[in-house]
Amino acid sequence: KKVAPLAGARPFERKKPTHTGLSTEGFEDYELPGFDLLEFDEENDVEPEDFSEELLATQTMIIETCRAFGVEVTAGDITRGPTITRYEIYPAIGLRVSRITQLEADLARATKAERINILAPIPGKDTVGIEIANDDRVAVALRELLQDESFRSSKRKIPLALGKDVYGNTVVGDLAAMPHCLVAGATGAGKSVCINSIITSILYKFGPDELRFIMIDPKVVEMQVYAKLPHLVVPVVTDPKRVVGALNWCVNEMERRYKIFAKLGVRNFDSFNNRVRTEEEVVTPEEQEDLDSIVDEEAVESMAKAFEDGDLGPVASQDDEVDEDDLEVPDRFPYIVVIIDELADLMQTAPADVEGAIARIAQKARAAGIHLIVATQTPRADVVTGIIKANIPSRIAFQVSSSLDSRVILDNKGAEKLVGKGDMLFLPPGSAKLERAQGAFVSDEEVEQIVNFCANQTEQRFEESIQKVIESGGSGGDAGGEEVSDADEETLERCMEVLRAEGKASTSLLQRRLRLGYTRAARMIDILEARGIVGPADGAKPREVLIPVTGDE
Repeated sequence: KKVAPLAGARPFERKKPTHTGLSTEGFEDYELPGFDLLEFDEENDVEPEDFSEELLATQTMIIETCRAFGVEVTAGDITRGPTITRYEIYPAIGLRVSRITQLEADLARATKAERINILAPIPGKDTVGIEIANDDRVAVALRELLQDESFRSSKRKIPLALGKDVYGNTVVGDLAAMPHCLVAGATGAGKSVCINSIITSILYKFGPDELRFIMIDPKVVEMQVYAKLPHLVVPVVTDPKRVVGALNWCVNEMERRYKIFAKLGVRNFDSFNNRVRTEEEVVTPEEQEDLDSIVDEEAVESMAKAFEDGDLGPVASQDDEVDEDDLEVPDRFPYIVVIIDELADLMQTAPADVEGAIARIAQKARAAGIHLIVATQTPRADVVTGIIKANIPSRIAFQVSSSLDSRVILDNKGAEKLVGKGDMLFLPPGSAKLERAQGAFVSDEEVEQIVNFCANQTEQRFEESIQKVIESGGSGGDAGGEEVSDADEETLERCMEVLRAEGKASTSLLQRRLRLGYTRAARMIDILEARGIVGPADGAKPREVLIPVTGDE
């Protein structure tokens, strides 16, 4: 039997807060949550011998069914996991394993299983595995995983407690190594609980000065429990029209970090935070306070600019670029983890903008300490596009309705044979081998307790200017007086091609023809109006195209 730790015990000790590139004031005395905020269920610790007779009877039925169809096999190991039991069998010499897979329906009938999964063969072994769901499933408490040494290992920079595999081993991911993750599954399969486990794992290791969240929740209700977290860079973003601004702030923050890395001659996030400080970089407490305010103002201005524009181009204009010599260098940067819960809603609102921003972050942000976790319950090809999949190598799949949905998530079938309620397939980074596991369970009450513990220690550090921009919808100002990036110029060229063909101009027309989000399409119209290409708005009527549109402006 495992013994619960003493109340207040923690998996990690709090590091001394240091100056970072985002607001850290008030976080000096922050403490990490303890195990006493999570429940510990000793009844879940059941010895496999309790089911020995039942397991042996099922194994005998499998062997006899195979032999009844002329498939000669011998018994192998039996492994009972939290959700499924894996029965291993040895095919006779010269027997094709495909003959065993053809008996899937017959084996399901003989064992009275709702569904079975056949691994032919088990990766790395010379046996065939037959996986059958347990009648009595055992929940995997998150607290048990957090106590495990594999979670507390120093080798993992951002450990994520995911669940337990069929052999009872703790499955722990490292978001820093992933470096981004796609989570998908049908409604009720366990996707939201998995996201809660991931967030909770992070809260147990990092304070607000070490890691910050940007949470995007188009469904409004999923992330509201985290609204009080001091780790948030901005309040939970729920309006799809404002999401692109948040994602593009991440792009600009990534570029800013890379410029600072280049200035100091470091290669990545870890090298920057662990570098040897020069005498010029070592500051007194009084100078530290002044530097905090400078960096905070820069962070606020960059965030506010992103939300005001709603959609900044992924490549900054040359006129807007800051000289590297003028960049303020913080002592440390925090990790930034962007969590998107329901990608499908965003892809319906502004598919091109969202896809481009996600791809941009996923391609380059790893070395800058920025990581993405994208979740969806609609794993269709038009939602989880090829560009998104190509840049997010780590996947977690829960039960889906068809093998087609499974292939969209994993590029392989198998997720359609999962049994739901946390049963998942995990594709680790740099591996083609899928790991089946029972996902960790954390209740809504436990999540609320942890959030309250974090929130009661310190106030959130939101800037009023950012909140005003978010509440106003992120609309831009006078388009005629602002600089236009190279990416925006390319979009304007495409807009003018549409206007040339249609002979009229409207925001909805650009949305339909170019798959732009509302904010970006409206901004393009404002710029074209400022340049004298389209006329002013006239109620609900389309705008007039004032001059023959050419590619030269």
